[in-house]
Amino acid sequence: MPDRDSENPAEIELLVLCARRNLGAIEGRRLAEIARNPLDWALLLRLADENGLLPLLQSHLLREIGSTAIPPEVLSELQTRGRQNALRALFLTAELFRILEELRRRQIVALPYKGPVLAARAYGSPSLRQFDDLDIVTLQKSMPFVQEAMASLGYQSRLPRERVLANAPSAIPGEYVFVHQVNRAMVEVHTESTLRHFPVQPDLEQMFSRSIIVSVDGREVPAFATEDELLMLAVHGAKDFWARLVWAADVAEIVKQSANLDWESLRTAANKLKVTRMLNLGLWLAHEIVGLALPTEIASRIQADAAVKRLTRQLGDCLLKCEPLPDGPFSRSLYRMRMTEGLWDGLRYWARLTTAPAEEDWAMAELPSKLSKSYAVLRPFRLWKKYGRRMPRK
Repeated sequence: MPDRDSENPAEIELLVLCARRNLGAIEGRRLAEIARNPLDWALLLRLADENGLLPLLQSHLLREIGSTAIPPEVLSELQTRGRQNALRALFLTAELFRILEELRRRQIVALPYKGPVLAARAYGSPSLRQFDDLDIVTLQKSMPFVQEAMASLGYQSRLPRERVLANAPSAIPGEYVFVHQVNRAMVEVHTESTLRHFPVQPDLEQMFSRSIIVSVDGREVPAFATEDELLMLAVHGAKDFWARLVWAADVAEIVKQSANLDWESLRTAANKLKVTRMLNLGLWLAHEIVGLALPTEIASRIQADAAVKRLTRQLGDCLLKCEPLPDGPFSRSLYRMRMTEGLWDGLRYWARLTTAPAEEDWAMAELPSKLSKSYAVLRPFRLWKKYGRRMPRK
C-alpha cells in the first residue's frame, strides 16, 4: 500500500485501492473518503485505462460509494466503457473456447495464458480485467498443426507460411500472431522457442504435465499450475518493465487465491530457469504496491536481494509518481542485465535479447531464409535507432 504521507496524487491512491479483487473494510472506507473529496475524474479514468483497471475501478466505486456519488458524466463514461469491456471479454472468451476445442480435436497440446483465464483465476470473471487479444502456449514442434487448425477457424498468420513452419533457431520469430479474417480477433501463440525472455528455455512439456483445470464462465479450461503461472507472469512483467498496475495486481491475486501454493517448488523452478530475481521483483512489487502478504521466510529472502529492493523503488515510482520508465539503450540494457542474478548470467541474458530477432526486425528487412542469421546483426542497429534518441517517457 502506498505511504499515506507520500506525494502520490489522490487519483493514483484510489486506483491502487481498486487494484484488487476484494476490498477490506479499511480499504473500502479509505476509498469512500478519497471519493468524497475533489478528484480529477478525467485523469482517474485515463490512468485506470492505461493500467488495465477500468473494470475494477467501476466495480469498487459502485460498491463502495454508489452511483449517486459519482458525477453523472463520469458514471456514463464508466458504464459505457464497462459495457464495451464486458462485450469484448464475452466475445474473446467464446473465441478462446472455440480455438481450444479445435486444438483438442486435433490432439494438439496447448494452454491458454493471460486473457480470460487469468481474469477468471485472479478476479472471478473475464469481464473484470481488460485484455484485447488471446495468448496460447504450445510446443514448437506443434506449430505446423496449429497453423492448420487456426486456418480452419478463419485465422490468418501475420507471417508467411514458410516462417511459421521454419524449424531453424535463426528463422523462428519472437511470436506467432494470427488474426481472424472476419471478426479481427487476434491470437498470439507462444512456444518454448519464442518465450525468449526466459533466461533458460522453459520445459513446456513438464509444465503441461502439471496443468490444472479452472472454471471460466462455467466451462472447464486447462491452465498452468499456479507455480508455473506465477513464473509466466513474472517474466512477462519483467519484459515490459512492470509498466501497468494490473500486472502487480495479477500476481497478488493469483497468490491470494492459491491457499496451497507450494513456495518451495516455486523457488526451485525459478532457480532452474534463472528467473528468481524476476519472480522476487514481481512478488515484492505486489507486496509494496497492493499490499500482498507474503510468508515471513519468502519476504526475508526477497529483502536480502538489494537489487530487487532498488528495482522495486524505481519501478514503484514509475507507477505511483509518474517517474520515467527505464529508457534509452543504456538504461534498458542495465535493467535487462539486472533481471538475473550474477554478472555473467546478466550479460549473457542481455546479449541474447540484443541479438535475438523479434517481429519488428523481420518487418524492417525481408531477407531470404538462408540469410536469416543476419537479423542478429541488424537487431542492435534497430534497437539503437528506436531507443537511442528517444526522450524519457512517463
